[in-house]
Amino acid sequence: MDPISMIVGALVAGSSAALKDTANQAVKDAYSGLKTLVIHHWKNRGSGENDQLEQEAKVLISNLEDDPETFLVPVEKKLSELIPEPPADLIDQARSFYELLDKSGFDTGKYNVTVQRGKGVQVGDNNTQINKF
Repeated sequence: MDPISMIVGALVAGSSAALKDTANQAVKDAYSGLKTLVIHHWKNRGSGENDQLEQEAKVLISNLEDDPETFLVPVEKKLSELIPEPPADLIDQARSFYELLDKSGFDTGKYNVTVQRGKGVQVGDNNTQINKF
């Protein structure tokens, strides 16, 4: 999984897991830390801090939490433009968050996926797909 997709995927997974009443405090704290780090790198890309970019990040991430299907692509696209090569701390935070959510999946290599020249590929559990090529 490329780093940007992993980061955005962690935000989506976090929004559904951490915002539930049943989520434990570790999940809530890890998700909050991931969001904070994404916003930090989003607003500090290029030359110095940018309050407009910070606000944009907060709005898009909030929208992603509310409607992941609609806002997944726009957040991924914007993050790719602003941070084409995410720093190691951001990648590590996303990976750690995934691991916190599904330790057994990480231990078995469930998330180590490589797809090359794929068409209509889905990765994950319980998917449904109809292809028309």
